[in-house]
Amino acid sequence: MSDTPGDARQTNGAGAAPAEDGASAAPGALPLFYRTPEPLRADTHGALKVDLTPHYGFARNAHAVPLNAIEFAAAARHYPIVFAAGSTPPAAVAVLGLRRDANLFVNAAGGWVEDLYVPSYLRRYPFILARDAQGKDFALCVDVASDKVGEAAGHALFAEGAASEATRKALEFCSAFHREAQASAAALEKLAEHDLLIPNEGRFTLSSGEVLTVNDFLVVSEERFAALSDAAFLDLRKAGTLPAIYCHLLSMRCWSDLVRRLEAQA
Repeated sequence: MSDTPGDARQTNGAGAAPAEDGASAAPGALPLFYRTPEPLRADTHGALKVDLTPHYGFARNAHAVPLNAIEFAAAARHYPIVFAAGSTPPAAVAVLGLRRDANLFVNAAGGWVEDLYVPSYLRRYPFILARDAQGKDFALCVDVASDKVGEAAGHALFAEGAASEATRKALEFCSAFHREAQASAAALEKLAEHDLLIPNEGRFTLSSGEVLTVNDFLVVSEERFAALSDAAFLDLRKAGTLPAIYCHLLSMRCWSDLVRRLEAQA
């Protein structure tokens, strides 16, 4: 599969390399879904409103999205969790579909499948943190090209020149997401440090006889994990990486769930 989403760019396969919020992995690249993110300013965006209804039509064509390690326990019940090939540190994604540009969890109305975990990367959109021009501090940005943003209806971004409650809550959420992304990078870096990741490929035969292939991703080698020295295992425990490993391994059972969901929607 190709055109796989990542935090800052798109690559081939089921994985993608996320970058720091607002930073590009390559010159001119933008984070997945974001087309025109702009730092929020009362003088520029004072009339704008944001639709906070939980609809995810913007993710309809995303068959994988970035995932922070803290989300693994919730996400592993519903989605395979894999790692991007070639990303440093290892970048985790939740696989949302088996076909290119097809998300199995967004319905016709743009809603997410009921009672399933929605990755925080999706829930923060259209907001995002980005570094300022000096590269030192972060500013809250909004994607002004999003159909969630406009002047007609929704929650105001500013009230009498000051950030509204909606904007303050967005800043809190994006700040928490950023902290979780940093902690995730530190924990998952240990997977590469201990050489636990190996290339993998999924091949799935549908009842129609069609064969689908998902490739360009990494998984934890159970053999290498079992062969770790006591010192290496302790290092993973201290880094908080063990829960992520176990949730990742458990999430592998969700591949068959994706096949069933795909055939049910056919």
